[in-house]
Amino acid sequence: MKIWDSLPKNQYLSLAPWAWVQLESADPPGPFPFVGGVAPEVVASLHEAHGLLSSAIDTAISDVFSKRAPLDDPDRQRRLEDAYAEVISARPYLQQHIRCGRKPDGTFQWEFPTDPTKSATVTNGGLRIFHSVKRQAISIGFGQRQLGPLVGKVLGFLDGTHQTDEINTVVATSGRDGERLLTRLIESLHQHECLVSSSTSSVRSRWFETLQDKDTVHLGHAALLYRQRDQVLLFDPWLLPWFAESSVPSLWGSLLPNPAAVFLTHDHDDHVDPRTLLHLPKDTPIIVPSRRDRRKLSYDYLSLLRELGFGRVIELAHGDSWVFEGGAVYSVPFYGEDPCDLEMPRNCYLIADRGYNVLVHADSGPTNSGKSALKDGVIQSLAQKHGPIPLVFASQQQLLEVRGHAAHAPLSHPGKWLDVGENGYLTNAYLADVCAAAQAKLFVSYATGGADWYPDHLSFMFSQRNPARTALLTAHWERPETLKELLVKQGCGYHYGHALDLFRRTTDGLVEPQTTGEALTPLSLYRLDHGDPPFMKASSRTIPSRYIDKDRL
Repeated sequence: MKIWDSLPKNQYLSLAPWAWVQLESADPPGPFPFVGGVAPEVVASLHEAHGLLSSAIDTAISDVFSKRAPLDDPDRQRRLEDAYAEVISARPYLQQHIRCGRKPDGTFQWEFPTDPTKSATVTNGGLRIFHSVKRQAISIGFGQRQLGPLVGKVLGFLDGTHQTDEINTVVATSGRDGERLLTRLIESLHQHECLVSSSTSSVRSRWFETLQDKDTVHLGHAALLYRQRDQVLLFDPWLLPWFAESSVPSLWGSLLPNPAAVFLTHDHDDHVDPRTLLHLPKDTPIIVPSRRDRRKLSYDYLSLLRELGFGRVIELAHGDSWVFEGGAVYSVPFYGEDPCDLEMPRNCYLIADRGYNVLVHADSGPTNSGKSALKDGVIQSLAQKHGPIPLVFASQQQLLEVRGHAAHAPLSHPGKWLDVGENGYLTNAYLADVCAAAQAKLFVSYATGGADWYPDHLSFMFSQRNPARTALLTAHWERPETLKELLVKQGCGYHYGHALDLFRRTTDGLVEPQTTGEALTPLSLYRLDHGDPPFMKASSRTIPSRYIDKDRL
């Protein structure tokens, strides 16, 4: 029997929120698979050179921490440079891509070729299906064919808003190789109980019943949803399948209304999440930072998103806008969180919607050289041009990292690897000044977790589940309460963002944070069309107490 005869007719089909698909590279991915402006073989050489010195760097750091070496050693940079040159000189194959050495005047030369037409990319050779409840993983190979975009397209249709026959048509019209692979994918999803169906599709209605026009909802970490009339806009969506990283049901793609557009701020994994993007509808416009704003290198959003199946990728340079009825989303320069000073293009965004403005400031902050959106007058210009910005979303993190341990250290000058580089060091005074320039009425501290379903092993994630760990990481940070006190003096409120908090403009021009209660919890959204999940029906004794809805007992 064909798979399409086994699936329910005239029913909306979706991927179960405890199942997901990941594409897998045909070849071992390079150290930075989507860095544009430099050839992958050059990056590989830079990465190898850094790796060969990594143990020596760790020893040098240990010497400082153990007080064997002074913190401010004037000769440290020279020793690093000479060690790097020694590594390169001993390996002719690295010399093909890296030129370095001491000049007669004592200055250190370090160069590698850049090329705006080159990029390190990934071609996927297969996929893996995960079922977190059963703890199963099912692999399917592509057989040397480039089928990743077709997989992404079909996954985008499995969002609970398309019926079986429509998905069948998508598969049947994908070409001979595509149809064979996608049919096998659907068969595997069905066989391993990764698909759910329903005669209704109610998720969008629930969201629009709960949200008013111009409301913003925090989806956790840096993910935001903004309602603009009868459409929604997503910013930096980082969604998780149920039980993938946590025992708590989480927001996943089919539990959100389909977005009119998705906006990505910068290239870090918690803001550009390939797993989330793979499962979104592929006719969605994806707005990304523009290569026009790069210094030398950039993040190759186009290669990544095309491999995931997207066909409408829009690069938005600073000052440009994505227009909608009644307003636009403007690209705003993003500063800081750049411990290696690569200055790759990044965006903040201003939502300007019929006289109401929201600033998505993300992790932006001062650079190592002291530049910032405040010093360059960016925030002041926004308020002057568009009017007061009553709602500001910004990270409150204060992280500093040694450059040599940063992800992009191989692309930075080796003599500075033991310097401290700024990585989102946002002081309370700076954030208060941002809010003053914006004429904000509410500051929302976000992008540090804010949901129980996010993993807490990352240094920028804080959870109420682990107060001692949080205290260890933030022991030398400025107290959040101090920022609250500074904001109050200028007529601005403070709110620490939790997932599913809603922010609504009031008639007196303020912004009020509200809780959405049970209306938008992942479990409630799933139950709209599917009732209790199968793992809850089996035996109530196996259900963790956090899943139990007392109103249904």
